[in-house]
Amino acid sequence: MRILGPVLTAHYLAAFTALGMPVFMPRVLASLAPGAPDWLVGVLYVLPTICTALTATTWGRLADRYGRKLSLMRAQIGLAFGFVLAGFAPSLAWFVLALIVQGSCGGSLAAANAYLSTQSQGKSLSRALDWTQFSARLAMVTAPVLLGLATGMGLTQELYRYLALLPVLALALTWTLPVDTVSSQPAKTQKASAGAMVPGDRRELKGLLAVQFLFYFAMVVTFPYFIPYSEQLGVASDSTAGLLYSLPHLVYLLVLPWLRSLSPAPQRPLLAGLGLLAAACLAHGLLSQALWLAPARVLYGIGMLLAFSGINRSLSACAAGASAGRLFGLFDACGKWAGALGGIAAGALVHRYGLAMPFFIAAIASAAALGTASLLFLSLKQRQTYVSASDA
Repeated sequence: MRILGPVLTAHYLAAFTALGMPVFMPRVLASLAPGAPDWLVGVLYVLPTICTALTATTWGRLADRYGRKLSLMRAQIGLAFGFVLAGFAPSLAWFVLALIVQGSCGGSLAAANAYLSTQSQGKSLSRALDWTQFSARLAMVTAPVLLGLATGMGLTQELYRYLALLPVLALALTWTLPVDTVSSQPAKTQKASAGAMVPGDRRELKGLLAVQFLFYFAMVVTFPYFIPYSEQLGVASDSTAGLLYSLPHLVYLLVLPWLRSLSPAPQRPLLAGLGLLAAACLAHGLLSQALWLAPARVLYGIGMLLAFSGINRSLSACAAGASAGRLFGLFDACGKWAGALGGIAAGALVHRYGLAMPFFIAAIASAAALGTASLLFLSLKQRQTYVSASDA
């Protein structure tokens, strides 16, 4: 906890900064560039995500070479600088540049996970990765509420200036953490350990990346139009709709501290989580009234929690030695691309087929992730059986 506590606090501050303002992008754009087309909101919403996806792997390699703590501090400085630029942007072009800086120089989740991999391994690392997701969920629940109060007081673009202080505070916390020594390893050792990040061969790593992509896509494609969808079912209050939107994240926050596992193996939680997520998304799409929406959201949250837990266990098994920065950067980029595609797909699906269609597509993506994960674990089991028989 001496290390995990500051890392989680710093990550929460960075996540609060990065995840809070995109929700209020329409108001910021209206004050900065009145008369801008509506489609520009969607472009600006995903722009930092795309920039992070493009740069995450490169930052991961540099973290392996120069140190994961340094990379974490770099992400916090980049986030602060991007928000300062956005807060003082005199024009739309300047604001776009600020979003590019924010996304290209950010990536605090991957940097935090890579740093934690230098301080713990195995089951303790997978548990630490669960807690970084906890801090991200906490930011997703609290940031829209608190920043909504601020925008209600008339603050819009200037909020970026105040929020830039949060990653600076995160930087101060990170400064006190122990320095990892990965950069002192010889180049040959780094290359040799790079193979340790795959659980057998590159095909298995690609399978895990496919599971990650499908899982993230299934989640994100349901996010943008949930409020209008709940209103279509009969939810009349904005506050109730917002609570229902946040309910899966609240489930994660409430259940994770009590979640205990008898085995560090990822198979059970990942397969169960993806199955529950598929069932929950299908239930969302089939609803005709709001009465059953809350139970479906709870089931969605349990599935999300278990799936995250399984993926984190798989990642902790892959993360070893000098390759951890590249590994977490690769998985972060995969998740970001899935999120960007999910946001774009949601708009196209709703426009063509209606508000329920993103949930049906999410159910299909979750089922595909479940099938991919099942094949992945089956191949791993066969490999282990073959090696055991050979050794005997």
